[in-house]
Amino acid sequence: MDKTEVLNHWKYFLSLEKDISRLKSYIEIHQDNYDAYSFELSKLLQLSCSEIDSVCRLLCKTIDPNNNYFDESAYSGNIAQYKSTILDAYPLLTKSEIHIPDLGTKLIPWEDWESKNSPEWWEGYNKVKHYRHSCFKEANLKNTLYSMSALMVLILYLYRIVVSTPRANPSPLPDFFDSEYCSPRLIASPNKELPDFE
Repeated sequence: MDKTEVLNHWKYFLSLEKDISRLKSYIEIHQDNYDAYSFELSKLLQLSCSEIDSVCRLLCKTIDPNNNYFDESAYSGNIAQYKSTILDAYPLLTKSEIHIPDLGTKLIPWEDWESKNSPEWWEGYNKVKHYRHSCFKEANLKNTLYSMSALMVLILYLYRIVVSTPRANPSPLPDFFDSEYCSPRLIASPNKELPDFE
């Protein structure tokens, strides 16, 4: 894997982020609206979580080249298995924060991995994926924002590992999501090192 391949995942994240930014015309990005759900949020939740699955496989393959999560003939790998591989190598990933200036708060999307096999937003995604007829409300703003934040964290880790340069920022930078790990916008601690690399 090289920098170009990682940047393809980053560009995909930025494409999804543009769709999130367009949501602001219809849904106020606010905690009061966390339960708002829609077809557009369902689409973004499923696309971001599908990308999380792909990036987790890449991250696991980078950590342990002998695992078979990236082998399409094996059909292996799930969020609990990714957790084991990733947190064995990078236990502080669960502390990574993503800021959403429009929301005025930070999200710690992988925090649930400290005590559970799958984060709450991932469980929501699986309910929407498999039981949309009865669990469509899980395609909500909260789960979508958390899944996008989780994707950003994973790609930043993958970029840091592959590029192997402290404080290296993938470019271009996001417009909607913000992080002290890659940001010219945050006043406090811009371009701080990811938790496991400090």
